[in-house]
Amino acid sequence: MRAGAAQVDISPPLPVDVLGYVRRAVAPRRFAEPLLVTALVVSDGPTTVAILAADLVGMTTPFADRVRDAVAAAIGCARGDVLINSSHSHAAPWPGAIIKLGGEADEWTDIELGYWDTLPNAFASAAVQAQAALCEARISGAVGHAPGIAVNRRERTADGRTILGWNREGFFDDSVPTLRIDDLDGRAIATVVGFGCHPVVVGPEVAAAGPDFVGPLRTRTTQLRGGGVTVFLQGAAGNVLPLEAFIDRQGPEVSFGERLALEAAHAVADAEPRAMTIDHTAYGSVTPISLYRRRVADDQPAQGASCVRRIVDLPLLQAPDRTVLEAELAERVADLARRAEAGETRATMNPVRYHISWIEHVLSLADEGPLPTSVPGEVWAARIGDCAVVGTPGEIFGEIGAAVRDASPAATTIFAGYCNGVLGYVATPEEHPHGGYEPAVSHRGYGQPAPFAPAAADILRATSLTLLAQLFPTPLSRGDE
Repeated sequence: MRAGAAQVDISPPLPVDVLGYVRRAVAPRRFAEPLLVTALVVSDGPTTVAILAADLVGMTTPFADRVRDAVAAAIGCARGDVLINSSHSHAAPWPGAIIKLGGEADEWTDIELGYWDTLPNAFASAAVQAQAALCEARISGAVGHAPGIAVNRRERTADGRTILGWNREGFFDDSVPTLRIDDLDGRAIATVVGFGCHPVVVGPEVAAAGPDFVGPLRTRTTQLRGGGVTVFLQGAAGNVLPLEAFIDRQGPEVSFGERLALEAAHAVADAEPRAMTIDHTAYGSVTPISLYRRRVADDQPAQGASCVRRIVDLPLLQAPDRTVLEAELAERVADLARRAEAGETRATMNPVRYHISWIEHVLSLADEGPLPTSVPGEVWAARIGDCAVVGTPGEIFGEIGAAVRDASPAATTIFAGYCNGVLGYVATPEEHPHGGYEPAVSHRGYGQPAPFAPAAADILRATSLTLLAQLFPTPLSRGDE
């Protein structure tokens, strides 16, 4: 097996609106850190797999397909062999987004649209550089844990509502699955780190674009591993926030990211990917001494690369009637006018525009024909040596990702959301009755006519495990946890 890695700066020209916080009123005019796309290319000869991760909020499926096509053409593989993951930093752009969630401008600007057009080539450039760096490689994996820095955000209030906060009794997966890819001399080629948490340590009051905790995580992991490229794959972060989130200053995201880096490096520190042997030498002068030296074994177990994918239909709940939508639209438009007359700022007016944009979008869809009752999404899985990466197309609740990881037949598995197009939140069936943002409101930001139905969660879980079973017909030992 051969592997190579590279990174490319994808920082946009400024000012551009960065999305995620609807109440954000100002387009950044500076960077906290550069935005990057990191690329890992692995090849065993017949198969080439490319995994790319970018500091973006997300992508629509059509935009992700454009990027994947550009990557595939550049390195000579199929679109299905390419995985695109978005870090989901709320201080980054969202190329191709249907609804503009906040910002300084009501519509997409020429700068923003022009930036979108540059991204497929930037991704392709990262993949080309990674391919050019291909060398003989070995891979191993392990899983660490980072408790206490992030939480289940589905807080229950005394009056029975569910809001964003901290659900102390709610499930949270603190796992940090990490893959270590080294050359035959033991030098780091890449480190792939998975963790599920919204990158929102820094709040909307900070008018700077950046990767949030992902940037410091990459920097420190690379330092601790002695080089290579660190690829961060955003996990099942749909119901996860940093314990300390939305902070009105820069700085705390660094300690968050470095904590994860320490755990990732610690997890794989002893996970030597090369088969080793220990040589003994008799040595001494006044007294006999035995010397022992580790040496790379002559025979290395075969490691290969392969991937599979499946398009699934994710069912939606019933969309509201047209009369309901039109009544809400009239109310929202009147509300926006009142706020404008009162001299309110975009911080309070943007959330109203958000709902207006969604209603107008759904009404336009209804004019074209019946509203969709399901949305197609791609589930993607790759085997790299004894390790696996699973990619899913949404903001997936942590319980779903953990269920896949726990049942995976691979030695180490990274479960990633936000892959190959982000369709919206997928909540567990148990959380639907509690309502709240994710299962009841968030679909508006994705331009979907209704939330995903409870059954979508099990479709993603079951499909992920089916693909993993294809890649790993014989389950492997998981002694790394």
